[in-house]
Amino acid sequence: MEYRFTPEQRLLHNLVLHSNDVPARGLFDGQMGIVLVLSEYVRARKLRPLKTAINFLLDQVLDNLSTEMPLEFANGLTGIGWGVEYLLQNKFQRGQGADICAAIDQKLMQQNILRQTDLSLNKGLEGWLHYIVAHVQGAQKDGRQVFDAAYLQNCLAVCRHLLQQDISPSLRLLCQAFEQMMQGQPIQYTFDLSAFVAPNIKRNTPMLGLHSGMAGLLFTHINQKQA
Repeated sequence: MEYRFTPEQRLLHNLVLHSNDVPARGLFDGQMGIVLVLSEYVRARKLRPLKTAINFLLDQVLDNLSTEMPLEFANGLTGIGWGVEYLLQNKFQRGQGADICAAIDQKLMQQNILRQTDLSLNKGLEGWLHYIVAHVQGAQKDGRQVFDAAYLQNCLAVCRHLLQQDISPSLRLLCQAFEQMMQGQPIQYTFDLSAFVAPNIKRNTPMLGLHSGMAGLLFTHINQKQA
């Protein structure tokens, strides 16, 4: 009797078989996004043997981390750092983001955030703030401190300035969250992976990533089954 894979099984098999060949390491189109989706799949489907493949892929991402990579969120260092915090704070992995992401933090602090004019999610300030807010939240839970005081004050100045401007609702929420955090108010940053999945991904896409590839399709499939 011929065995037919379900659409979900085909997506999973393609990701497990080919994700190690993906040259990009980042969140949207690379291996980090695939790691996050496979981790969610293990939790949703109780498929613990898949953890071995996930850990191998995560090691590939972290072992090949380089400060020569851009800081952009979509496919650079801040997106990878955000992915690390996603795994740690959702208890998919153990460790402390302050240690794992130290090199990312150093490179980010070398940039003059006061002069950042790109406000976009993919390459600009909105993506940086996703990482910064998530990272500071994780450090606080661990009793650690990330970024120096001067950098955090510059971030606060930027956020307060932007809150007086006409900015996107998503950037406004991040600026408000950061301001509240700096004032010592409790916040709960929400890791919404679905916000980074493109709508209407083609079923026959050859891409593997989170944003517009098979990982995004698989994550959407998981969410639909759980709804």
